[in-house]
Amino acid sequence: MTWWRGTALVTERSLLETFRSRAYRIITAVLLLASAAAVVVPRLVLTGPTHYTLATVGVAPSPLRAALQAAAGQGGYSVDYTPRDTPAAVRAAVRDGDATAGLADGSLYTGPGVAQTFPAVVAQAVASVEVTARLRGAGLTPAQIASVAAVRPPPQVVVGRPDSAERAAVGFGVGIALYLAITFAGSTIATAVAVEKSTRVSEVLLAVLRPSQVLVGTVSAVGAATLAQLLVLGTPLAVAVRLGYVGLPAVASGDLALGVVWFVLGFGLYAFLFAASAALVDKVTEASAAVAPVTTVLVLGYLLSIMVVTGDPSSGWSTAISLFPLSAPMAMPIRWSGGQVPVWQLAAAMVLTAATAVLLVGAGAAVYRRALVITGHRVRWSELFGRRRPRGGVTGRPPSPPAQWRRWRGRRTSS
Repeated sequence: MTWWRGTALVTERSLLETFRSRAYRIITAVLLLASAAAVVVPRLVLTGPTHYTLATVGVAPSPLRAALQAAAGQGGYSVDYTPRDTPAAVRAAVRDGDATAGLADGSLYTGPGVAQTFPAVVAQAVASVEVTARLRGAGLTPAQIASVAAVRPPPQVVVGRPDSAERAAVGFGVGIALYLAITFAGSTIATAVAVEKSTRVSEVLLAVLRPSQVLVGTVSAVGAATLAQLLVLGTPLAVAVRLGYVGLPAVASGDLALGVVWFVLGFGLYAFLFAASAALVDKVTEASAAVAPVTTVLVLGYLLSIMVVTGDPSSGWSTAISLFPLSAPMAMPIRWSGGQVPVWQLAAAMVLTAATAVLLVGAGAAVYRRALVITGHRVRWSELFGRRRPRGGVTGRPPSPPAQWRRWRGRRTSS
């Protein structure tokens, strides 16, 4: 049997056990429902065009109505007008939520929780109407007034963050999802290795397979199962973003797809470390303590990504954290969604992470191969890399002395 065939058999066995698990199916169904809800619920709640209401003392002037209607046509929203008798009534309408904004006594009233888009449009329309009236009072003809109004503002050039805050929020969510996925997959691998070793299943597998086949097969199965769940969660969101069904820029769909690539790199970086650490224990209850160093490194990378990269994606520390292989799977998606990362930095981070993963795969496989066959106690590092043979040979238990030696030892002790 070839190496690939043996590895495929281990992968198939682990995948069948995972897919038959009720907990896995329930979690996958919950992720699918959450992804569908994130697409459907906003469209159900935010159906129909945006609507604003302006309260004025008496009927709103016709020039103001014309200016606001022109702005509403370009902005894709509608404006209603509600007349009030006194300025106090206008303020009360805004305070009670009956109007989005109010005009009275030369003042513009808005509520504390109202977005400033519509009030800014109203203020600009009022100023435009007043300027037109003064120009007419100064004796300008309608053609001259139109030429003054046709003056265009200077072109706007973005020199800061070119992408929206919504896209940055997507990158932040991708970073958190990758951290959770890698942590969950690593814990699953550690538990599976510890269970197989404590129940002696690994000894049965090693009778016909090589340790590398068992290791790669187990890791591949857990990675494929976790990747399937990520695709269930992210594919509906990516399609909805690409088709414009949700209020996110279309480029965010590429950020979601890039998150899948980073999961593969991050999983390859940490998975074999989790497996090698779990192979050191002899009881399942010791697995969490054995993988604590790996988990600590993963948590530190996540915290640095959240606190440093999110605070200032363009700083030198953020760049270093996003290029460092152990933190890049969480940090680089957050920086990339900000739109300020050169392509060469993204490529460099991927290459460094992949190269480090290859090195850690070799080191983890060496530890796994030696620790898996030492049972009966928790493996010490001296037993893995020391010159002396492990205590008790392969199994960790001292060989039983011959019966004649035991009888002779008993007679000598009694005498």
